[in-house]
Amino acid sequence: MRYFTYMADKSFKTAPNGERVFYQGGPWSRPYVIPDAATEQRLYWKQVWLLRIMLGGIIFGMPAVILLAPSVLNNSIHSLIFIAAAAALSWTVSRLVFVRDLRALRRAEARLPLRSFFGDIAGTRGTILGIGACLMFVALGAWMVASGQSAVIGAFNVIFFGLCAAAWTYSLLLKRAKATSVQ
Repeated sequence: MRYFTYMADKSFKTAPNGERVFYQGGPWSRPYVIPDAATEQRLYWKQVWLLRIMLGGIIFGMPAVILLAPSVLNNSIHSLIFIAAAAALSWTVSRLVFVRDLRALRRAEARLPLRSFFGDIAGTRGTILGIGACLMFVALGAWMVASGQSAVIGAFNVIFFGLCAAAWTYSLLLKRAKATSVQ
């Protein structure tokens, strides 16, 4: 279960002015300023459980979808509807889970630069594994597109996991550049 706590940790950053901030929407969103440790803990555990439920649902739900509704994977329209519905459900549940807490928080003046956001994501473990896993999904997606098997899902894999691999690689390069500059 440390995987989900590791992911939840990445939603919390320290801004250059020393304030703790919470990113609900990733690096492209303006974060919320966290006023105290109790609020941060409450947001943190909500984020952990949200990740456990949503990602766990996707991981364990996909085999059920494949068995019970194979047309989702074989029909381009059904695939697009499935991807859109999953994204909409995830966004809606996230907003509902955090609405009361975030309503009381102020937004930061601006989002952190991408360099700052991704600078601390690369951990000692998992970064290379994350890049490797993303590249495996890209390869799977490329195979799906090339073989005509669920081309929409394959294209989604290539685009989504390609972007994830690029973000992980950028994070790793920032970490290595920081380590080189310290030496």
